Amino acid sequence: MMKGKREKALIVLITLLAFGLRVWQLGENPPGWRDDELINSLVISQKALDGDLALYYADASGHEALYHLLNGVMLGLFGANFIGIRLLSAFLGTLAVPATWLLGRRWLGRMPGLLAAAGLSLSFWSLMYSRFGLRHILLPLLTLAAFYWFWRGWEQGQRRGYAAAALFMGLGFYTYFASRGVPLILVAFIGFHVVLTPAGVWRRRLHLAGMFVLTAVAALPLILVLRAQPESEARVAELAVPIIAAREGDFGPLWEYTRVTVSMFHSTGDDEWLYNIPGRPLFAPAAAALFWLGVLLVLGEIGTALRQRWRQWRGGAPPTAPTVRQQAAAFLFLWWLAGISPGFISVPPASLGHTILAMPATYLLLAWPFAAGERLLRERLLRERSGSRRAGFLLAGAGVLLLASIAVRDSSDYFQIWPERGMVRFLYRADIAAVADYVDENRELTDFGIAGLLAGPWDRVALTIDTEGETAVRARWYNPERALLLQPDVSFSGYPQVPAAFENQFTPLSPPVQAGAYLLAETALELPEMEPVCFENGLCADAARFQAQTGELQLGWHVAAPLQLPPLPLISNPPPPGVYNGPRLLVFVQLQDEAGQFLAGDDGLWVDPQTLHPGDRFVQLHRLPPPADLGAAQLAFGLYDPLTGARVRTVGGADQFIWKLETE
Repeated sequence: MMKGKREKALIVLITLLAFGLRVWQLGENPPGWRDDELINSLVISQKALDGDLALYYADASGHEALYHLLNGVMLGLFGANFIGIRLLSAFLGTLAVPATWLLGRRWLGRMPGLLAAAGLSLSFWSLMYSRFGLRHILLPLLTLAAFYWFWRGWEQGQRRGYAAAALFMGLGFYTYFASRGVPLILVAFIGFHVVLTPAGVWRRRLHLAGMFVLTAVAALPLILVLRAQPESEARVAELAVPIIAAREGDFGPLWEYTRVTVSMFHSTGDDEWLYNIPGRPLFAPAAAALFWLGVLLVLGEIGTALRQRWRQWRGGAPPTAPTVRQQAAAFLFLWWLAGISPGFISVPPASLGHTILAMPATYLLLAWPFAAGERLLRERLLRERSGSRRAGFLLAGAGVLLLASIAVRDSSDYFQIWPERGMVRFLYRADIAAVADYVDENRELTDFGIAGLLAGPWDRVALTIDTEGETAVRARWYNPERALLLQPDVSFSGYPQVPAAFENQFTPLSPPVQAGAYLLAETALELPEMEPVCFENGLCADAARFQAQTGELQLGWHVAAPLQLPPLPLISNPPPPGVYNGPRLLVFVQLQDEAGQFLAGDDGLWVDPQTLHPGDRFVQLHRLPPPADLGAAQLAFGLYDPLTGARVRTVGGADQFIWKLETE
């Protein structure tokens, strides 16, 4: 069959291919920055970089620390850019490829082991998680290492094999919650052997006990941390919808989630735009058929071993050890089943992230029919040579065709189709990246506005990363639903597509300037001026128009001095328990009767104050539905900190300004 030198040369080439696919256009695909990726790196990994070392971070519903410690090193070396944030995942995803080969060649043989590794290197699933900064991708590598060393210990009785397996299993606990199922796979495999050859397990009892003790010792610090702060794992409870329903007697969701997850390989797939093209199964029909054939073949091996043991038991014969192939089949099936089981019990079903433990096992199962084919060829060679060489070429050719089909489908889907879908562009801020590209190419544009929904600071952070090195770029963010930036008087507008309060105040440049879905436009709006009302933090109100019939107030502001704002560190979403993650400055406006009694109110600040600079001007729309019998009235407005409730005083010392306006 395949010679050793050729095999090693091929795995080197496959690994280089895997690395190339994971770093090619790494800054362009995914097409921008997702909240989770920014939070993972710039909040949680940044803590590790800043010396805030922990085993578990309560941010974003809880994160094990190992990936973030490694990513903190990358951030320190390369900074907050696509290299510092994404390159670690590319390395980890690449290393899983030769690790799959190492385990696959022991279980399946040289050629099928290479086939499994090559399939993984080309797969949409692995590409997805190897090209952004999430911790999931570390788990397959540590699991492969743990299983490789366990198998060496199991086959050869090596104490160091069991010790290394314990080490990697222990490290796995510090990566992702699905790692907690890894020791259970080994327990189930050992249980399989207890049924077939209890004496074999008994001979290994000390090594096995030592392995599990070492694993428990390695995991104990994390267990103690989680027991001390159980609220940190809120994410697990949030996702366990089928389990919660089953506890209440409704098993419908559990059955449906199981059906959808099992179908992900040939029919459905992950429904989240973030990580898949919804409805896209993992495999095309031919590859799916081979995969399910692999599942049937391993089940056949397991069944053969169990039937043999049954006959021995009935006949009173001593048990014989299952073959290596039967043991590998049992191990692989248990691994795959445990790996996909989170999809049965968590939202959404068939999640590529929740089931990532099964990723290497899936491609080993895909290669299993080729291992069976090789075995049949070897048996035929022992009987006759006629036609064996031709059959070998056909088998190798089928493997090449399989890999070619995966390469064409998965690379096209990942690099071309997925990133161009509208929902993907929205979720990954591709249009903000397009604005950054335009600004990089037009260095004279340094001060401008840009529309956004201000859902946290992540739009601003994404643009800052994408314009890294352009220190003169000063973008002002505002929500067009309720605000308009007047100075600077040019804005990237028209996206996202929401009702704009001042839609008629945008005049597109001529010739038009398009950046993604954004259109660069000039802004202008004339409001009746008023005596400026200045506040101690540097903001001044200087213009207003109130329409009594609609209750709409257009209130104009300018920045008179560098703004004095409370500290606004980046905080994860959701935040750690007990940590405030809201705005620190809002405008309050109240419609009152002439006696000062409250009639209506509308609070908000629809510009990002952290992006404002002295000389900037903006206007906000406040909606104050008036009563039908509104008579003489007044407006009260001011600024306050929503966290403390404290009002920002005017330069004259008042905590609000009362303004009797002429109504229209």
